[in-house]
Amino acid sequence: MLAIEHSFDGRIVTVTLNRPDRRNALNHSLVNELTTVIAGLSADAHIRVVVLTGSGTVFSAGADLQALQSLQSASFEDNLADSEALATLFRTMITSPKLLLAKVNGHAIAGGSGLVAACDISIASNSAKFGFTEVRIGFVPALVSVLLQYRINEANLRDILLSGRLFEAPEAQKMGLINQSVPSELLDDAVNEYAESICRNTSPNAIEKTKSLLFSNAGREFDSAFEAAVKANAEARSSADCKAGIKAFLAKSDAPWSEAFDRDHPDLA
Repeated sequence: MLAIEHSFDGRIVTVTLNRPDRRNALNHSLVNELTTVIAGLSADAHIRVVVLTGSGTVFSAGADLQALQSLQSASFEDNLADSEALATLFRTMITSPKLLLAKVNGHAIAGGSGLVAACDISIASNSAKFGFTEVRIGFVPALVSVLLQYRINEANLRDILLSGRLFEAPEAQKMGLINQSVPSELLDDAVNEYAESICRNTSPNAIEKTKSLLFSNAGREFDSAFEAAVKANAEARSSADCKAGIKAFLAKSDAPWSEAFDRDHPDLA
């Protein structure tokens, strides 16, 4: 489910989420595979930059909701293990000695935006949209909230997590979620230029040590926050709202809270 391509000199590796039929949604298998690949590339002394992107026109639609639905009938321990796997992926990305560069070729939603936040640098197409839509289906953006706390201010954090709204790449850049927003036809060039600049103009050891230093100041907080977020993530999956929200989403119908609002406000329906 991943496509891996090395540059001609082997210094830049592009890892592509390759589930275009599922909008590159994250399931347990893809999360584990990506974790293993990132860890393996991180151990290769010749590699300088890992570019993460999506196949087709979407970066990643986040969690595979059909897989998530099946987990609702699983035990809390199974849900906890699944949540821990995603936390392990994010931690592996954050602590990698390589520079991780997100090439956001299309929409990055929920966990997809989490992948962007876990990268060091993110360059997105102007047409890409972002959003942490978990609350709209009765879920909790637990793990991604930990990543975002170190990227954007409290006002923006509360807005995007509590509203679940979608927002475009220029706004994502303004709030600090991504570093650059460029026209789609210039995305390849912008990513290649940045990656090649890292390879030519920076020291591998200095990149590794700088990343380690940046993480060391927050590492204990990350570990503690991730531990709490993993539990919250697992607990949210078995809530009545989450079950109803995912069921409605898959059926392409309104969630119970939307139906209740429309009943109370027929003039707005």
